Amino acid sequence: MVGKSSGKLGKVKLNLPLLFAASVLPDIDLLLSFLMHRGPTHSLLAITAFMIPFFIIYRKQAIPYYAAMLSHIFLGDYFTGGIELFWPVSQGWFGALNFDVTSLPSASVELALFILTIPIMFKLGDLQAFLKPHNKNWALIIPFGATLVPLLSLSRGAENTLPVLLAVPSLFYIILFACSLLIWLGAGLKTIKKTNPNNKPLISNVSIT
Repeated sequence: MVGKSSGKLGKVKLNLPLLFAASVLPDIDLLLSFLMHRGPTHSLLAITAFMIPFFIIYRKQAIPYYAAMLSHIFLGDYFTGGIELFWPVSQGWFGALNFDVTSLPSASVELALFILTIPIMFKLGDLQAFLKPHNKNWALIIPFGATLVPLLSLSRGAENTLPVLLAVPSLFYIILFACSLLIWLGAGLKTIKKTNPNNKPLISNVSIT
């Protein structure tokens, strides 16, 4: 929502799959066992440094994706457990309310936000957009993995395990991302067939003598 709002204010044409991927990109640490969850990838300094090349190349078009990443750390994780806000300058843990992310109150808030967000996304056409072919749907591999890993650890008692209350929202997004990725793959295969209707090799054999 923050990313879309900043895009409208800056009159920037948004790429929804990329925007959604950016909004959960800090959680890529869930896929990297050598990183602490909510550590370096949730740092304001690290995210800003990561985005500098994109600002140089794309200028204001990069603002919504930067805003989406910042909304992830400030509107969620900052209030539910805290983050390493100024890594690598400081490894101190910063948070406002410091709710335990696996606690019932924290999970209840996240579930309420999910229930509130879905009809809004449907009204704005965002959910429908995920089910249409788009050449950037591949970016949803990131949120797909970041959502799937905690769900798989649900019954294992892992440190970053997912609260049972959030299993339904996770399943919803996993199915949505999977459908979007399959649609993207299907569209790609159709494009290949159209450009190669006789099933000829895309790369011809060349003999070097």
